[in-house]
Amino acid sequence: MSGFRIIDWRPLTKNSLRGFAKIEMPSGMLIAEIAILTGDRGPWASPPSKPMIGRDGAPMLDSKGKPRYSQFIEFASKELRDKWSAAVIEALTEVNPEALK
Repeated sequence: MSGFRIIDWRPLTKNSLRGFAKIEMPSGMLIAEIAILTGDRGPWASPPSKPMIGRDGAPMLDSKGKPRYSQFIEFASKELRDKWSAAVIEALTEVNPEALK
């Protein structure tokens, strides 16, 4: 068991997105708007982010014309981020086994 608790789950299937979760971490910290995604290497959790806005007030786009996002929760290493992601996915599938299907 990860020690994380799912507070809220909002399913939303669009491309690789499966929905958004709100969790309580063992420290008591709550994090909302965690994107839950799936791909060739399985599911993962992405910390909340916000669209990047240019000086002109328009959304900033990448080379493919898609909005760019800025993370406001960061991890000290990829290993820590991967562990956090796995813990979120574990907590989600414990309370809602159908969430990623």
